[in-house]
Amino acid sequence: TQLQSRALKPVYDADIHGWNAQSFHDKVDGCGASIVLGTVVTLKGGDDVKTYYVGGYNPKGWASYGGARPSVAAFLFYSSSSSYQKLQKVGGGGLAISKDDPNYGIAFGPDGLVISFVQENKRLATSKLGTYYERGPDHFSSLFDAIGGSGGGGVVELDGLKVYTGVYENGEDIPYSGAVLDMTSG
Repeated sequence: TQLQSRALKPVYDADIHGWNAQSFHDKVDGCGASIVLGTVVTLKGGDDVKTYYVGGYNPKGWASYGGARPSVAAFLFYSSSSSYQKLQKVGGGGLAISKDDPNYGIAFGPDGLVISFVQENKRLATSKLGTYYERGPDHFSSLFDAIGGSGGGGVVELDGLKVYTGVYENGEDIPYSGAVLDMTSG
């Protein structure tokens, strides 16, 4: 990724800045490539607490100009036991980020990982794999299948949500910090 050799900084933490689209875009718009990290905490029998991670890499960032932000470099990921699994964008770059709207949250494809902030429960995340992002070696139908009972069905309530971006020097050009030309969506 374009962030792999760059220091990262947290720019959005839903628990601090708010679980809403306006707070999200106030913090992430114009920051360039981003990593979204959601956490789901479960109890597995007794007091055995397990934390799962889900998220994605948005190489084009957000700008609140509406429309999509296409990229074949976008990907999703989830934690399973002690490892992470990366899921590539499929079907070309179109709709990698399907909605960059100031009144909407996060949409990796129309259904890959969606945290819209428009439902009554602002922590609600949905996921369906196979259409815009691959199912991976585990053949999961959702990013949340690794969670088991509480994550089956493609819907979970997130316990945490953060977004990280690269650290840039003052005056340094931030790639994709503004509008991008999208010839793949209407």
